[in-house]
Amino acid sequence: MYPLFESIRVEGGQTHLLHYHQARIERSYLQLFQKKCSWRLESILPDLPITGLHKLRFLYNDHAFTFELVPYKVRKIETLKCVEINTYNYDLKLTDRSGIDQAFALRGDCDDVLMTKNGLLTDTSYCNILLFDGTDWVTPVEPLFAGVQREYLLDEKIIKVGEIPEKDLDNYESFMLVNAMLVFNYIKLKAVKITKS
Repeated sequence: MYPLFESIRVEGGQTHLLHYHQARIERSYLQLFQKKCSWRLESILPDLPITGLHKLRFLYNDHAFTFELVPYKVRKIETLKCVEINTYNYDLKLTDRSGIDQAFALRGDCDDVLMTKNGLLTDTSYCNILLFDGTDWVTPVEPLFAGVQREYLLDEKIIKVGEIPEKDLDNYESFMLVNAMLVFNYIKLKAVKITKS
């Protein structure tokens, strides 16, 4: 019913990166429905809780939308398994995540997957990945999905892009996962174990 969605961080009654979400909604709506989106998030938001951390999901199609609000708890990710996804694409934030779910099912005993395309890192099942090379935080130049937090960090020049072959993982000191809910330095994975494919 709702092919597209956004997950928005709500903390202390405030939304985060709302204009990034708005811009992505407008791009996605135009791409999928071939017409301009007239909704403005700032004017249609529901009442928000003034305490705690919550995920606000905005689900929409070409003529209707709905919101879901749930308390958010960070998933503990300590192990990742590299999984090659070949030609699978996920350039829109679709509710149909079947290709990602198939990759996730291959994680074995690991907490999540680190997907690769042609031997180059893309993303985990829910996050963009940042790797620290001793000087800079680097994110894959071609992620499976370019998240709003990643876009914000690039705009602020906090991170930079680069090609990251799976074979070069040992050259990096630490890892961080980011998405709309996980802000920079929110969860830093210094001791993460990555199983290569």
